[in-house]
Parts: sequence; structure tokens; C-alpha cells
Amino acid sequence: MTDLLAMHDIADGQLSSSDGRRLGRVADILCRHQDDGSLEAIALALGPEACLRRMSSRFGRRAHRLFKGRFERSVEIGEVVEFGPTVRLREKADAYNVHDGEVWAARVIRFVPGSGVSQASLGVAARTRSAPAPGSRRGDVWVSDLVGTPVIDTEGQEVGHVIELLIGRRHHRVNAILTGSYGWLGRLGIRTLVHRLGWWGPHEEVPWESVEHVRYDRITVRRRAAAGPPTEKR
Repeated sequence: MTDLLAMHDIADGQLSSSDGRRLGRVADILCRHQDDGSLEAIALALGPEACLRRMSSRFGRRAHRLFKGRFERSVEIGEVVEFGPTVRLREKADAYNVHDGEVWAARVIRFVPGSGVSQASLGVAARTRSAPAPGSRRGDVWVSDLVGTPVIDTEGQEVGHVIELLIGRRHHRVNAILTGSYGWLGRLGIRTLVHRLGWWGPHEEVPWESVEHVRYDRITVRRRAAAGPPTEKR
């Protein structure tokens, strides 16, 4: 069973409840450091702050000062029964507190002629608003903040930048960081094809076990031997 690619397989996926209702698209993924040093994906985030954080951490912080988390919603990753272009959840829509995503989106598109969204319908939606999802803890990290972060080894040599993260399908722990062209091939969804053709290009697949420190401006990893061809997990 192959690992999931955070940005290709999860981010932007359409959340769908067991009764077939669309609940919005995954904007970001919240991860939590565990006592054993691993990093585990715990929740899928929706809302304007999560969307803007994908563009820039600075935009995300400004959006938080503006919205103060009122429209942010999340779903525990353990609720997912199937990943893909459609991320399928185990329960019906009413079991999830993501209805405010419809509210903030409607407030934007109501200005579009012919949208069919009225101020009255927004009032009804606001009155049926569910409780917000709990916020992140100190030390939690968003995948959008990891992507693009420089990766250096303990001797100060640059390994590359985070392009993708490999996440286990069952335990949802981050297994590796992908940098270089191989990471971009993963983002494009052709990593397996290129691997089978025998070309992988300059890359680095860094096991999460080799990560020493995670900071906002860099990730430090233990120095290791030069990488060979990447291996595909089954």
C-alpha cells in the first residue's frame, strides 16, 4: 500500500459525507508532534484562513486577525474512509461541524449576479451554525507551513526545500520529506510512472526519523549518504 502525498492526494480534495453531501475542499492539514518524535497528521482544515495560509503564512496570520477563527472548520483525519479526488467520510453531514464553510463562501459569491444567494439565506445559515472546531496546540504544525521550507543537514549543507510529504495511509504519520524534482513529480501525480521508467532525476527522500529540528525557517536533518533511486512502497 503506497503512502499518501499530502499535497497531491489530500489537499484540495472534495470532502463528501456518507450521505453524499459535499462539505467543501481540504485547504490544509494539521500535524502534531508525538512523544516518540514522529509527526502525525490529525485533522483536515477548511475555511478562509486555511486557504490564505496556503498562499502565505503572512496572509494566514492577517486573516486570523480579521476573522478570529469564526469560519474555520476541521475534520479529524481518522474520519476519512477513502482518499482521492473525493475524500469520503464515515458519517453523515450533520455529524461534522463544517457548515460555516458554506456561510463564508456564500458571503463572497452573493455579490456575483445570478448567484442566488440572498441576505435572508445567509441569516438562516448563520442561525444554524455549529460550534467551531478546536484550535491547534502549541507545537502543532500546518503542512502549508512546511511546504517550501529549506532542508539542511547538521553540517549546514542544503538538501533542498520541502515539496511533498509522504503520509502513511493507516497511521497518518509523516514518513518522509520529498525535495527536488522527485517531489514535484509527486505533486503532479506522475511519480510512480517515472519511477517505473527508471528515471528519477535529482531528488532527496528524507525519512522523518532523520529529522533533528523543525523551525519556521528551516528543517535540520542528520547527514546521510547520497540517495540512490527512490523506492516505491507497496
